[in-house]
Amino acid sequence: MKKVAFITDSGSGKSIAEIEALGCYSVPLQLMADKDSYKEFETISYDKVYEILGENKVMTTSLPAIADIEQLFSQLKEKGYTDIFAVPICSGLSGTINAMYTAANSLELGFDYFDSGTTAVIQLYLLKLAKSLHEKGIDFPQIKEKLMEVVAHANTVLIPDDLMHLARGGRLSSTSAVIGNLIKIKPVLEVNLKTKGRIEVLQKLRTFKRAFHYVIDEMAEEIKDASDHYHIVVAHVDAVEKGQDVLATLKAKFPQATTEFIDLVPTVSCHTGLGCIALQYFKKVD
Repeated sequence: MKKVAFITDSGSGKSIAEIEALGCYSVPLQLMADKDSYKEFETISYDKVYEILGENKVMTTSLPAIADIEQLFSQLKEKGYTDIFAVPICSGLSGTINAMYTAANSLELGFDYFDSGTTAVIQLYLLKLAKSLHEKGIDFPQIKEKLMEVVAHANTVLIPDDLMHLARGGRLSSTSAVIGNLIKIKPVLEVNLKTKGRIEVLQKLRTFKRAFHYVIDEMAEEIKDASDHYHIVVAHVDAVEKGQDVLATLKAKFPQATTEFIDLVPTVSCHTGLGCIALQYFKKVD
């Protein structure tokens, strides 16, 4: 008889211990700054990430250490698990899915996964939903159909504040960053199924206020009169006050939606820089 372990990574916004408390398992993504390497939520905190970003250092990210994946899967096999169902950070942002597949195959564990097209709170919701449906006796093809219902009505939007940080990371030329900062250009980025899990530019607008209201209009078009079925997340990168103002506006605009306020996961915030505001919204399913 199959015994299935539900696996994710720290892109979910949770530590190994927090995921294990849900009856699931996780491996940490890696962050690098200068010559130092960190395991997300295990050997580095949000405050440390903000400190490094505040020093104008370039941070990079990588998939979980192969040794960590292999060790976890070996332990799961010893516990009697025969199969892995993974909901990791999306393939457009990381090679984690392929690494997990390789590790499972080498240990002769069955492997299946769902590519969410995103990360963070949506990733965590999908993991918990998959496990809950499995415990109700629903088979995996049907589970994946349910997960697709969520991501088909989901989006992740980022509004970076520091264009010079994008330039330091090679995502924007220094000249464009300087000019953009002078005229208060705010890029609106998105990550979803449409972008195949990659971060792409949705729009460029002058001032954060205009960028934010553009996003609200896009959300309203998607959510329409079904806000009671949606969950909205506001995430910030060391910008609590600005984030809380955004949250208050969204609560007034979509009073029936459930909401959440968090720090943006480090594997994303280290690329966007300080002051970034991110929004995630998705349709909850039964």
